Amino acid sequence: MKKTVSPTSHRGGHIERIGDKEYRLTWHQGRGKPNIRRTIYGTRETAAAVLQKIREEFYAGNYGIKIEHETTIKDLAQLVVNDYQANNFKDLRGALQLQKFWKTLAESRRADTIDSNQLTTWSNDWRANGLSSARTNRRIAFLLRGYRLAKEKSLVNEVPAWTALKEAPPRSGTRTWEEFLNVRSLLPPHARVPVTIEFWLGTRSGETLAIGWSQVRFQHARQLVEIRLDAENTKTSEQRVAVMGGDLYTTLRDWHTIVKAQYPTCQTVCSYRGKPLKSIRTSWQTACVKVGLGRWGNPEGKEVGNRKYSGALVHDFRRTAIGRMEDAGIPRKTAMSISGHKTDSVYRRYHVVRKADLVEAGQRIMAHHEREHGAVTTPGNVFTDCSLRSQKTAKRTESNRTSPTRSKRANTAHRANK
Repeated sequence: MKKTVSPTSHRGGHIERIGDKEYRLTWHQGRGKPNIRRTIYGTRETAAAVLQKIREEFYAGNYGIKIEHETTIKDLAQLVVNDYQANNFKDLRGALQLQKFWKTLAESRRADTIDSNQLTTWSNDWRANGLSSARTNRRIAFLLRGYRLAKEKSLVNEVPAWTALKEAPPRSGTRTWEEFLNVRSLLPPHARVPVTIEFWLGTRSGETLAIGWSQVRFQHARQLVEIRLDAENTKTSEQRVAVMGGDLYTTLRDWHTIVKAQYPTCQTVCSYRGKPLKSIRTSWQTACVKVGLGRWGNPEGKEVGNRKYSGALVHDFRRTAIGRMEDAGIPRKTAMSISGHKTDSVYRRYHVVRKADLVEAGQRIMAHHEREHGAVTTPGNVFTDCSLRSQKTAKRTESNRTSPTRSKRANTAHRANK
């Protein structure tokens, strides 16, 4: 069979037919560099498309010419979700929510058309509509993660520049025992269980809702309950164990009796009508508003989610539990194993210092000083050599000295004019 060469050979590369639906591509990189050869099976159009891609990559690498990729925002979001699934990251649910958001906002828009100015415009619009800086940063971070993944696969030219917004400081609210009892009394029965667990152990909501009855062991003789969190359900991917009695024991014991009597096949501790509980947000917000720990920004909203709640959160119990363990004198290593904190810095952030602790610290400092040096007595007036009267006198004397000098200068200038 006679070999035919494509008329595009003068452009630096050519297509050569070497068989039935078989083509050889040759691209000349220049003097002193090896040629690029590829064998393509299919039509000539397929071979021409491959050659065109080689040509674009060559000129982009040598002359800085940007290649217009067809990657869209939808593709970037899918890359992030695939990365979450491949690495078994915990917050897959949050990634799916952000994927849905970006697909709704700009699904078919090409990724290479978005720059830092567009990100700033989106950010300003979101914040003008009441979105917090933290949630704005999360949205942009999700998209930029997709850009970085696409950059590794040469699907985009560059990653847009973005400076994260300054976020509000972490929440510092804790809840008292009385506030806990008031809110729990107004919650429906199924919502009282996760609230009780988080109040005493400081677990995260996702960890709490994932606890199964197989992870709970009762020691009725000692009136204790042991809760074992599986590694696959914890944020740090480490197993945790907590043993406690009192209110936590009695609450779980009574709830276990009720659930097994009505729904014998129920496997999860936090359940509603025998099925795993997904959230208690609606009942929690309603109860907090009733006891004065929260308020509605839009009381006329038809649904609870539309009433713009602000106030106490279930997550406040995490700080409460950590502060209680510190006050009880539990070793920090043990407390961190119960709460699930991996680093000491994050643990300290959750340990909120109360005003009463600061007052007690001041009193202890003074008591220590008195033990070392005796009672504190101020030796006379500290500012005896710096009275207000002497400062005024010095100022008046200085002004009297400068007045004659100014008048003399004025008289000298007057004589010179004459």
